[in-house]
Parts: sequence; structure tokens; C-alpha cells
Amino acid sequence: MRLEILGELITIFAALFAIISRDTLSAGFAGLSISQSLGISHTLNWLVRTMSDFEANITSVERIKEYCEIQQEPEWSIEETKPQNSWPEAGKIKIEKYFLKYRKELDYVLKDLNIEINPGEKIGIVGRTGAGKSTLTLALLRMIESTEGNIFIDNIDINKIGLHDLRHKLTIIPQVNKKLIQK
Repeated sequence: MRLEILGELITIFAALFAIISRDTLSAGFAGLSISQSLGISHTLNWLVRTMSDFEANITSVERIKEYCEIQQEPEWSIEETKPQNSWPEAGKIKIEKYFLKYRKELDYVLKDLNIEINPGEKIGIVGRTGAGKSTLTLALLRMIESTEGNIFIDNIDINKIGLHDLRHKLTIIPQVNKKLIQK
């Protein structure tokens, strides 16, 4: 809308100057200036549209560059450390001196965590919002890599096996809403 107004103002001023200088300006030059000023509105619209397309294309290039710089996940499968098909056999989980951050510049979410869960034990992890319950699950699935420490499942360090081998063997049972069970 602003461009249309600007184009119309340019046309008005070209016509006004043609009228003011009618004695010194030939009719051909006056007609040429007014006809060129009429096209300015279209030219300005084309320029803005071109700049918008250029900006959108540059945004796409920036997005691709960001995606190329994202830290890749570890190997999907590592043949040298691939666990046996029967793994995990017992289900013993041992977490030793485990530290975890979401990003390098943030504080630790899990600090010096030491847990030993024996096979067949049923445990519950409780705590207030932000206490690290979901983060512990993400750590078990290696959705977030540890800063320090190890997690062992049946004496196999999960940091040394492929992600597919680990995630294919673990199952998470989501929290169930009691209201849904009562119905």
C-alpha cells in the first residue's frame, strides 16, 4: 500500500512539474516523464517482491547451514561392541558417577548420580517438576549423551554400543492417568 502511494505521488509530481514548466518543456518530454512515472509503481512492487524472495532464499540457506552444523548422533550400530541377541539377560542397571547437561553452557541436570538396580527390582522415580526424572530416561536411551560417567546394563557400557542395539532392546512404559483407568 505504501509503495502504491509512493508511486502515485511520483506520478502526481511528474504531472505537476510538466504543468508548471509547460512553456519550457516540450509536450513529448512531458508525456515521457508522466508515462515513466506511471511505471514506477510497478517497478517498486517488483523490487520489493524480488527482495522478499531473495530474503526467503537466504533464510533457506541459513537453515540448511544450521542443519549441517548440528551435532550428529553416535553410530547406529557398532559391530565390534554389538551385544548378543539375548542381551539384556538379567536387567541389572548400574549408573556410576553420572553427570549430564543439555548443552555445554548450561548447568548440570544430573550430578554425580550413583544408582544400582538389581534384576527383578521394581523401582519408582519420584520428584518435583525439573528434578530429572525424564532426563534419566533420556540418558538411558542416549537421547542426550553424558558429560561424565557410565551406565551399565548387564555389565555392558551403553556408551560403547550402537544406538539401534540399545534402543531396540529397551522399552519404556508411559505414565498412565488414573482418570482414564477408572473409566
